[in-house]
Amino acid sequence: MIKFFRKIRYTLMSENKTGRYFKYAIGEIILVVIGILIALQINNWNETQKDRIIEQQILDEMLISLKNDKSTFKMLEKRLMDKDSAIQKILDLREKNGLLPGKSFGGLMGIARQKIRFTYDKSPYENIVALGINKMSNKELLKTINKYYTQNLPRMVKFMETIEDEYLPKFKKSEEEAIKRGVLKKLFVKRSGDEKWSTMYQSDPDKLLDDENFYQAMINEFEYMSNSLGRLRTLIDYNDQIINRLEKKITDNVH
Repeated sequence: MIKFFRKIRYTLMSENKTGRYFKYAIGEIILVVIGILIALQINNWNETQKDRIIEQQILDEMLISLKNDKSTFKMLEKRLMDKDSAIQKILDLREKNGLLPGKSFGGLMGIARQKIRFTYDKSPYENIVALGINKMSNKELLKTINKYYTQNLPRMVKFMETIEDEYLPKFKKSEEEAIKRGVLKKLFVKRSGDEKWSTMYQSDPDKLLDDENFYQAMINEFEYMSNSLGRLRTLIDYNDQIINRLEKKITDNVH
């Protein structure tokens, strides 16, 4: 009988130990899981911080690139506006039959005939893409920037190539016709201080202003200027919008 009670007591003690071991094991598992979760959270936080640092670099570099673009575009805009002004003065001369004071006819012709070459620096955007542009948190801003570099700028390049293909043959033809009629002379000269010979055009203002083909050439120049200026100003406005959004995003990140 005594042995029987001892056996029951031993069994109960064994069950208690097993229960304690089980509870201990469960506690250990919970602590390990909590540790893993904490480690993952810390790792995620670190990755997020890294992404934010990269994003800040992206924003800073992009802002510099966009402002450089804007400076270039504004310079081209001024050249087109100067071209417009020169064309207007030449057409006024045609109506008034006289030269304006302070500006030679040759000087006006040089400005009226000048063309622009549209360029932009795409290397910062390419570097940013390689760095990880998709790490940007503002997806709408990212979409706008991508559109600017992958659609707006390439389209402007294509437009300028197309308009040059359309108008340059007209300019060349007008020039050749003017030379044939003797209202324009093409000379090769070596200016003072220059080592090489260059082309210079000599004209008779009175004959040139009365020439109908020259008048048509000025109309072509005006159309080239007007179309180019309109597209360029649209691009400048889009550029300004992105700059403003980038500056706001950078300010928000700082605060």
